[in-house]
Amino acid sequence: MILQDIEIVKRMIDPDENKRIVVTPLWDPVKQIGPSSVDVRLGVGFKIPVTSYFHSIDPYNEPSVAERYMSLLEVPGLEGFYLHPGEFVLASTLEYIRVPHDLSCRIEGRSSWGRLGLLVHATAGFIDPGYAGNVTFELYNAGRLPMALKPGLRIAQLCFIKLAGEPLVPYDLRPESKYNRVLSAESSRIWRDKQ
Repeated sequence: MILQDIEIVKRMIDPDENKRIVVTPLWDPVKQIGPSSVDVRLGVGFKIPVTSYFHSIDPYNEPSVAERYMSLLEVPGLEGFYLHPGEFVLASTLEYIRVPHDLSCRIEGRSSWGRLGLLVHATAGFIDPGYAGNVTFELYNAGRLPMALKPGLRIAQLCFIKLAGEPLVPYDLRPESKYNRVLSAESSRIWRDKQ
């Protein structure tokens, strides 16, 4: 079951910290909370692929390449970052998110941006129960013109899904969780996966 606006608000102010949804800062709840989602904004940091001195990525044989593949660029103030057609970068939500153990979450692009050709996630749109941190966007411009992306823009939305019960081991309690409590766009840590 996807939570509707009233349930989202109730969970945001729930006195039980373990049941509370956290989305902070929530600058304008009237604009950001929709009928069944919460809009999230673009943060200030972008990770850009560095391809000039790598021949390929084989994260299991060369984890250092996977770690150094993306370079951080911080966009000052309200300056824009221009995402050109066919380009892929990582960014993150401005908001810190915490998902209770009895919910999961999906991040999806807002339709207004999708109609311009902006994809906010390549494949990783699912957020596990127990996740806490800023959510990483996998931004791709499928359009034909560059897009000016400025920190603070509402570019995606979170949908919260009620689980039938709590998982045995939520994301924040799994020792192998690689991305919990990250506070910016995070590069792939696939090399840490056990095969």
